Amino acid sequence: MAGLISQDTIERIRQSADIVSIINNYTNLTQRGAQYWGCCPFHNEKTPSFAVDPVRKFYHCFGCGAGGDVVKFTMEMEKLSYPDALKELAKRCNIEIVYEGGSHIPQKKDEDLDAIREVYGRIAGTFHFFLTQTPSGKQALEYIKGRGLTDETLQKFKLGYAPADRRWLKKFLAEKNYSDAFLAKTGLFSKKYPDACIFAGRLIFPIFDRNGQAVAFGGRILGEGEPKYLNSPELAHYHKRETLYAFNFAKNSIHRQKTAILCEGYMDVIAYHQCGIDIAVAPLGTSLTEQQLKILQGFCETILLSFDSDGAGQKATKRAILMCRQFNLTTKIIRLEGGKDPAEIMIKFGPETLTKQVQNAILDADYLLSKIRAQYPSESPEDKTKAALAFFPYVDSLQSDIQKESSLDQLARAFNLSPEAVRRDFNNRSQARSRLDLRSKQPENGKTQPIKLNAELRAVLAVISNPDEYSKMRRELNSDDFEDPLAKELFIKLEERYKQGNFSYMSVLELCDENVQRMVTAVTASGEFSKKELLDRIVEDSVKMIKRNALERQRKRLNERLRDFTPTTRDDENYLTSLVSEISQLDKQIQLKKK
Repeated sequence: MAGLISQDTIERIRQSADIVSIINNYTNLTQRGAQYWGCCPFHNEKTPSFAVDPVRKFYHCFGCGAGGDVVKFTMEMEKLSYPDALKELAKRCNIEIVYEGGSHIPQKKDEDLDAIREVYGRIAGTFHFFLTQTPSGKQALEYIKGRGLTDETLQKFKLGYAPADRRWLKKFLAEKNYSDAFLAKTGLFSKKYPDACIFAGRLIFPIFDRNGQAVAFGGRILGEGEPKYLNSPELAHYHKRETLYAFNFAKNSIHRQKTAILCEGYMDVIAYHQCGIDIAVAPLGTSLTEQQLKILQGFCETILLSFDSDGAGQKATKRAILMCRQFNLTTKIIRLEGGKDPAEIMIKFGPETLTKQVQNAILDADYLLSKIRAQYPSESPEDKTKAALAFFPYVDSLQSDIQKESSLDQLARAFNLSPEAVRRDFNNRSQARSRLDLRSKQPENGKTQPIKLNAELRAVLAVISNPDEYSKMRRELNSDDFEDPLAKELFIKLEERYKQGNFSYMSVLELCDENVQRMVTAVTASGEFSKKELLDRIVEDSVKMIKRNALERQRKRLNERLRDFTPTTRDDENYLTSLVSEISQLDKQIQLKKK
């Protein structure tokens, strides 16, 4: 094990690192005399009071008092330990780290890794050119501008278009002298068809690391097809569970405001940023993870959740609330009104409305109690008991006794209950759950406890256990048809492997976390889906049910939009007519699915 980094190395790093250039990545600095001045990246201010001295190599804020050298600045801004900050700076300055006693550990250089990063950076620029400057990108450009994005936003996020010719990219990179063996490692091509680009014909969203370098892609299909969004697979330098979309753009503002917005997807994030709300980020094709929250926890104290209002979005919101509270993050919910997502609100009402809705975000407890009240509206003892039990997991997630006490009091007031009775039920239930948790962690005879499955999960698990059945499911369904978040996530993973040509039981499991892997293997091992005749019926019936439910949810949303819509112009009347027609078509499709 290496000892302490030598003082000589530390001093070389301090002297070699360009403190002005490094800090300029986080706030705009302007030279005034011998010093550089800008707004402090550690607190909100409009008049610059943050000074950087390039000769003495230190910084100081006359507003909040923050100050130090380039190492401390890197530690504070990137939330790194002292040794890790030194290593990061040493890498930037190409300085070999020497430890006390003269020993050193040569920094391993993975040439393939660097080359893959270079490829993604180069291709991101090429795809951006195709989108903005060529006829082949016209459809994608019209679509994305129809979503309200400006040229400046397209440039900032480097949105692009991958040519529809699936072999074009392989040929292009081969002409740049990249070998087939190397290109197979990039995640850009199908494993089954190594000359075919998996992103061909898609609108491209480059995914950047926290330093702003393109490391992966997300691709949206134009027109019909599945999956709607496709992400780069896991790579040596890119791990979805540890990455947040647009964190490179948002981290400085998140750090200053101590607040972040968590969205569902790329377009939501981009719409917020275009409206000047530059604290928005999103997970990447997976549910929110602990690793992603650990990243945010180092930068902020409050999380605003901006998920869809449909069933899947509400489930994702509840799950995210519990996770955020377990990380001791204050959590609020943005209630989007007047549109299905931030981009639609931006187009219809402008940035001011979206900003106001962010400012009016409600606390998570208020949100949950309103949902529970709608679910259990009666004053019966049974409904009040169910309401309390539904709220208790939130109380469990809180990290202080004061928060727990206050939330239990809030529950008692909301449902006109005795605070003492609420506390007794909470404590009794907590003890019972603790015993249950202990039994589940130490199952008798090493057997996994039974798993209760809903219909959507059962359908997806059936095709994971028997991948040959997946073709039947994907002909009828897409990811938006699923209401259960886990079923939706597993369907997306199935489609991802299918598109990559690496479609098997184990290849799908590789994309899942440990808990999901245990669930899938337990159900598979049970033999529930081993009989072919039973399996065919499960898949067929489940697909029909899922599609019908999805159509009914869509009809409900359109009816709500119709109810709230008041036409004032001829275009509005035309829109109203099309809305009625669309609802009528949905009615017919639903009736067919019931047969």
